[in-house]
Amino acid sequence: MDYGGNRMNGELMYQQSIAAEFVAIKDRVRYFIKDSHWGEDGRYKEVILINYLRRILPNGVSVGTGFVKNNRGELTNQIDIIIYKEQYPKLFSEGDFVILMPESVIGIIEVKSTSTTGLLTYKRNGLSVIEKAERNGKIIGNKRIFNGIFTYDNKINFNSEFAYSTVAEKISKLEGYLNCLSLGSNNFIKYWEEGSPSSYDKRKCYSAYNLSYKKIMGEDVNNMQGFSFGYFISNLMETVYKIITPDILNKQYFEFLYPLEGGKESYKLQNGDIYI
Repeated sequence: MDYGGNRMNGELMYQQSIAAEFVAIKDRVRYFIKDSHWGEDGRYKEVILINYLRRILPNGVSVGTGFVKNNRGELTNQIDIIIYKEQYPKLFSEGDFVILMPESVIGIIEVKSTSTTGLLTYKRNGLSVIEKAERNGKIIGNKRIFNGIFTYDNKINFNSEFAYSTVAEKISKLEGYLNCLSLGSNNFIKYWEEGSPSSYDKRKCYSAYNLSYKKIMGEDVNNMQGFSFGYFISNLMETVYKIITPDILNKQYFEFLYPLEGGKESYKLQNGDIYI
């Protein structure tokens, strides 16, 4: 089957299955706990992603939660998920909880249930979720690591007006330490240090994409999740291998990570570049 120029091949099916798996497990938990114990529900959503990452990360790379402390004595806020190199010394470790030095960190992720304008931009305990992720990245002090925000659902209008939204305004004030956002399974935002690949303007920017099943495959199918989760994981894995074993990043592996024909630039929102 071929829709909108994309063939639902094995790689694309794999991308779509990532979202289907995350959503199915999340819903299964919600059926049991219903409207009570939302703190536990939120924590379980972190565990879903942690367990998935443990299955796909290479040897020598671990996943935990905790803090990072730099050599100036600055401490991050607590980070939901930290991906780190096992061979580096830890300042503290107890089960999944770790306190690390920046040199060991490969990636950090903030996990939330639902993205709303309020969640991403309103300050809680002095920082919004976007500001918290950016601050954590600055304390670690390395733009080469993966630094993402992952939400299972989304209630933000993601259309040609997104560039003028409160969320986009908050993003425009960042310095590029936060580099990847998946807002539900349809909506994806990526940071480009040297400008968007589809633009002649090479200023630093964030680009917003509609990676919904309908947009990419050309048909509206009930309960078919989009490709944002898959591309979030792919960007993480690219970063991991760039840091750990860059030799593996050949043409075949890139085609596996990014299976959309012509790339995701065809699905960038109108006015989708947010310059910083």
